[in-house]
Amino acid sequence: MKKKYRPGEHVPESGIYRVDHDSHRLMHEATLTRGVRFPQCLQCRDAVRFELRRAVQAPTSVSGHQAILEDYPDEQTSKPAM
Repeated sequence: MKKKYRPGEHVPESGIYRVDHDSHRLMHEATLTRGVRFPQCLQCRDAVRFELRRAVQAPTSVSGHQAILEDYPDEQTSKPAM
């Protein structure tokens, strides 16, 4: 069984991930880059899970995810430099 990741965890390697939602949407895939946080779903929030389908060795330009997902909010907010 492959490891499933949750929103907020860091993406361990760049690639195409299977995205499983709580029950409102069928499975789909999203391309994510190493080091970013797994995103939340706009509808089921943290009930979405990710599973690596295919790693990308040297991504030159890997675009984000689909509109159903949103960036996971950072817990620490940085203040703009003055």
